[in-house]
Amino acid sequence: MSSLNKSVFLSCEHASNAIPDYLSAKFQNDSAQEILKTHRGYDIGALEVFFALQKILAPKFSIAGKFSRLAIDLNRNSNRNHRFSEFSEDEPLEIKQKLKEYFNEYRGNFLQSIKNELENPNAEILHLSIHSFTPELNGEIRNADLGILYDPSRKEESALAKKIQKNLILIAPDLRVRKNYPYQGKNDGLTTALRKIFPPEKYIGFEIEMNQAYLQKISPQKMAGILMESLF
Repeated sequence: MSSLNKSVFLSCEHASNAIPDYLSAKFQNDSAQEILKTHRGYDIGALEVFFALQKILAPKFSIAGKFSRLAIDLNRNSNRNHRFSEFSEDEPLEIKQKLKEYFNEYRGNFLQSIKNELENPNAEILHLSIHSFTPELNGEIRNADLGILYDPSRKEESALAKKIQKNLILIAPDLRVRKNYPYQGKNDGLTTALRKIFPPEKYIGFEIEMNQAYLQKISPQKMAGILMESLF
């Protein structure tokens, strides 16, 4: 089945820098407020591209995070991998339980939507998890405009990632595209968790990582259009 015929699912885990009321006391000082405005608080520009993709791809299901990753990170599978941040890791159990409930609701809704779709024996899922990354981290300049994150051990994902990269070069020659950059697609994340549940012939999951500097040069609609064309 081609990507055109797959059921598209969209997610945006780091869409927001909002903080739930029950954690707001931790973010009242000016320093914390400034951090919330940076890439540490949320994926700047990702939500706008997510909304634009919703309109042109008409996904079977889509979901975006309501709170900042500094409350709880929806793209981490355990606290060993920093699901809680320095602002939330020492909170009382009742606060952390509320954050876990929010996490579980987000993950549970997405998981159940996939299970419902796969009740159709002919269904296949293409999941795009929309993210952005800061142009510079710890003194390192990121030398890509867009990254396609996937698991190379899954042949279906690897083949489609190669096709998407090739298409992007044709559609937007100025766009610097790299596979599994600036992170490895097999690392901790929502797509990684879903790969453990669904076989490769039924589920393909990509994290789409966009450079925030590039997103300042292009409209969300244009970026979404480029991504849409590359899939098909």
